[in-house]
Amino acid sequence: MKNLKYNLNFIALKGIVASLLLICLLSCTDTRIQVPNSPYPISKDSYTLDTLAQGFTIPYGIAIVEDNEYFITDRIGSMFHFKNGNQTEITGMPEVTTFGTPEIPAVMHGGLMDVSIHPNYATNAWIYISYLASDGLAKVSRLKIQNHTATQFETIFTTRAQNYAGNGMRIVWEDDTHFFLNVGSSNFSTKANPFLNAQDLQDDSGKIHRILEDGSIPADNPVFDGFKSPTTIWSYGHRDSQGLYFDTSTSTLFGLEHGPKGGDEFNIIEKGKNYGWPLFTYGINYDGAPVSMISKDSAATFTTFPEHTWTVMTDDGGQAIAPSCLLKVQGSTISNWNGHFVFGSLAYRRLLKYNRETDETFGLNIEGRVRTIKQLPSGDLIALIERNDLNTSNGMIVRIKG
Repeated sequence: MKNLKYNLNFIALKGIVASLLLICLLSCTDTRIQVPNSPYPISKDSYTLDTLAQGFTIPYGIAIVEDNEYFITDRIGSMFHFKNGNQTEITGMPEVTTFGTPEIPAVMHGGLMDVSIHPNYATNAWIYISYLASDGLAKVSRLKIQNHTATQFETIFTTRAQNYAGNGMRIVWEDDTHFFLNVGSSNFSTKANPFLNAQDLQDDSGKIHRILEDGSIPADNPVFDGFKSPTTIWSYGHRDSQGLYFDTSTSTLFGLEHGPKGGDEFNIIEKGKNYGWPLFTYGINYDGAPVSMISKDSAATFTTFPEHTWTVMTDDGGQAIAPSCLLKVQGSTISNWNGHFVFGSLAYRRLLKYNRETDETFGLNIEGRVRTIKQLPSGDLIALIERNDLNTSNGMIVRIKG
């Protein structure tokens, strides 16, 4: 399905989004702004917080080497090596496009996003990063570090078109040789003015990709109608699955996806499936305009519905929770979290907990814009958190333990 406005002038689009970003930032530049009340009951679990490092703008991705050693990305284009309390910036990183306003050191779209180490990092030392490059193309590169400098830099995945509306770009490993990659398509699509990039299999945005460690295409990836061979695309019709988690115990890929204004989705990501964006969604556009182009009954005939959705009811049609990451906690030092999913809510500036078995969501008293949460080998958790003021370098790394 083609969109007549698919080749929209990106300069105009960037101007619109930059204006929206400026409005948002001007309303969020006071560090004294009260964190919104949790839209869900607070779970008063027992844990302690320890701030390990500060001074980030938008800390986005973290790769855990061991309990006290990590690589951390900041979306403004920096990567850091943290080990035993000492933090050093890595030089030689690629130039990235930070899609915001020049005067404000913050990013709404783009920038340096996720970082992940190869499952066999101890023997091959490969580090993988995802980012929106200076040419507007979303990319994955791998590199090695020597004397705190990026070396052996190899770009192994590049989108076929510029992707200024891409945002998430999460990397999760399926096994020692395959990884999944989200490339978002979080544009302002409406029923009257649709953007069908996520439905276009010639476009890499709005997709989950499955890629081999060297960037090549797995032979067992799906072959879609009209294609003679597999591509990197594993599933499509996604808006922006910033939460991506692969459960090795069940070989299940979970995706936590941004809706527009409401309609955030919890999906089971399966080979070759179409997840519907923007043909059908449970959310509406930010100005209240409808987004869905077809009915739910029609969508049921060829798209896959989410297992769960979140829309916080408001007087103006509902509010998204804006999920930013996803982790299924297992064997942690916080017993009340084991078996649950935890994720950050950017809109409500706190960590949330989701019980898939009972379909219940709880708020947690960990406040701030949680961008990423991972589990350490010891069972403790590690989170990257921004505070309310996005105009200052106040992001931090926090260790959470029972």
